[in-house]
Amino acid sequence: MQTYTIDGIKLLFFENLSSHNSLFHAVSTRIGGVSREPFESFNLGLNTEDTYENILSNHMALSKALRFDLQTLTSSHQVHGNNIISVEKKPDKRTPFTLEHTFSGFDALVTDQPGITLMVRVADCIPIIFFDTVKKVLAVVHAGWKGTLGEIAAKTVKEMVNRYSSRACDIKAGIGPSIGPCCYYVQKYVADLYYNKFSDAEIFIKKEKNGFFIDLWEANRLQLIGQECREENIEISALCTSCNSHLFFSNRREQGKTGRFGLLAGLRA
Repeated sequence: MQTYTIDGIKLLFFENLSSHNSLFHAVSTRIGGVSREPFESFNLGLNTEDTYENILSNHMALSKALRFDLQTLTSSHQVHGNNIISVEKKPDKRTPFTLEHTFSGFDALVTDQPGITLMVRVADCIPIIFFDTVKKVLAVVHAGWKGTLGEIAAKTVKEMVNRYSSRACDIKAGIGPSIGPCCYYVQKYVADLYYNKFSDAEIFIKKEKNGFFIDLWEANRLQLIGQECREENIEISALCTSCNSHLFFSNRREQGKTGRFGLLAGLRA
């Protein structure tokens, strides 16, 4: 990933998507905002105990830095599921912006409409972006261990193919910063869920003396390969949020008292 600081806000960008002028995207960090401890400083989490004023200020700064209209921001209250919503209606710009989710119960959003900015918010779970470079279809995904188990990445590719006539070989994907295989310890019952569902689970689960460690990056990459996405079209950030809690919010490392960073993207007209 490429790192830039814009107006004091540290942002990351996927290299495999940077050359596409019809797309803008970014992964935020925890650096550059106004939130105070333990949410310091660029917290975008709507459901945190940070103040409304701080969260709003951070969103306003983000829209200014990336030059998108904040009223076009579209997100869902995420539930660690695998439901996907296609966003086809542009927000009414006459309605004043408020810090509210547009939808509830969805962990992936897809659109082919310019003028809509999609966002998922995370703090250890994986943010994933998909972009069909031919049909100009965009998706953002929130994939934790439950969403990965529910194959939300694979389902999103299928949604793009079935609803928007995308071809998997035309889709580029970016798997963003999340808790890495170095730190993602799980209990045996979680590992067993994966072993029972995926024949290739041994590829991304490592058993150690002290338990099981899951590589969610590889688990999602394999899902995309299984949908015939090209390996060379998949970029993995390989940035562990727990190891890099100075740069990202990490729910596990900070024991739940933390903020959220975001993956956002939109299509240009």
